[in-house]
Amino acid sequence: MTGVFLGRLSVSTTLFLASVGLSSDPPLKFKGLQQPEGVRLYGNGVDVVQEIDLSAGVSLQLFDDRAIAPGEASQADDYGNFPQYDTGVSVRVRAQPLRQHWHNLVEDWGDRAFSVFNGQFFGSSPLQLAFPVKANGTIYSGGYAGEGEYAGEKVLLAISGDEAQILPFPEVGFPENPLFSPVPDLIVGLNEWADKGIKRNVGRTFVGVGDRDGNGTNETLWVLTSPRSTQLRASRVLQAFGASAVMMLDGGGSTQLMVRGVEFVRSSDKSRREIPHAIGVILPERQSD
Repeated sequence: MTGVFLGRLSVSTTLFLASVGLSSDPPLKFKGLQQPEGVRLYGNGVDVVQEIDLSAGVSLQLFDDRAIAPGEASQADDYGNFPQYDTGVSVRVRAQPLRQHWHNLVEDWGDRAFSVFNGQFFGSSPLQLAFPVKANGTIYSGGYAGEGEYAGEKVLLAISGDEAQILPFPEVGFPENPLFSPVPDLIVGLNEWADKGIKRNVGRTFVGVGDRDGNGTNETLWVLTSPRSTQLRASRVLQAFGASAVMMLDGGGSTQLMVRGVEFVRSSDKSRREIPHAIGVILPERQSD
């Protein structure tokens, strides 16, 4: 499946694919906290790591339609930024408490809802997502930032079935952009070297992918949610778990995690920051007897 998946992207990128051995014990003094089917939750008293096995039927919800706010999606924002990469769309979104994002996930998925955490970078005036997001085959945003922000430092997480890849994001338009490929789920973030306070110990949300079972397909996702970490440390934690490539999502006071309705990592802001975009983890459908 790997070749077919990457062939669909049809972009000239360097593939980060490596089989990384992983012991049954978590690294770096992390301990197992929960282990529902397809997910392992680890913590070290400060940081939390989710290990997600796509091959077990776990999935990510990359966008919730209820986050969309009224407004013309193709208009420029208050700074004159238009939707990027020939998408013609950059939805306006409303900020909500993470608990509301969790309630929405439960409303859709019931007891299959496992966790929700902060996602895409965003800007105000009005609230829009900075970089592209595609979910279930629908492009919700080409982002407003384009090459004007972090040019050459963007990467994409692409998920198709039980395979995930993190690749450099080619800042091109239709038809070469992976947004227009058949890959159904895609979100763009930043690489670990993009300067988002690179040496500061602040909230970090990092995603990694890897081939945990060594079968040549990246079926495993790791999500690190840390209330205080440098970018290098966040990257190295995921590499210690087995990630062969990593991506940075929004951080700082946006960094938050809720697991089964329990707050595991709270915003560093005095009042919990409301965020316009969150990512949900959905457990496999239970097999009937």
